[in-house]
Amino acid sequence: MSELRPRVDAMRPSRPGPTRTADSRPPDQFPSQGGYPGYLAFGSCGVLLMLSALLVLRAARALGAGEAAWSGYVESMGHPLYLAYHVLAFVGLVWSTLRFFRLFPKTQPPRIGPAPRPPDAFYAVALNGTFVVVSCIVAAVLWGVVP
Repeated sequence: MSELRPRVDAMRPSRPGPTRTADSRPPDQFPSQGGYPGYLAFGSCGVLLMLSALLVLRAARALGAGEAAWSGYVESMGHPLYLAYHVLAFVGLVWSTLRFFRLFPKTQPPRIGPAPRPPDAFYAVALNGTFVVVSCIVAAVLWGVVP
């Protein structure tokens, strides 16, 4: 039986291409000018989302560990660093959500079924309004106003 060896040049093109690949470099004005600070801030909100998810998992674990663990968790959330993080996370996640909603009209086809596409203002009002209403309902439930 012959020994099978991989061909190291199997993916090499048979002849050089018409253009060569450019050296990798950051775009002009990166990261301080142009639209890049907004893009970087929007992408950085993913870290806030991940940290908030980890706090939810920590809360679920404390909730399952008994009343003493839950009381300790609630008490630890009163620390000024956690309070500052929650303010930062609230502002950052609301901003990134509203910025994400601005992308929605750009992704819609010119026709939705037999109807023409609604104007961009409709999407802005519908998405942002729904976000505000749902956020208010969740806040009312969490504060005990709505059972």
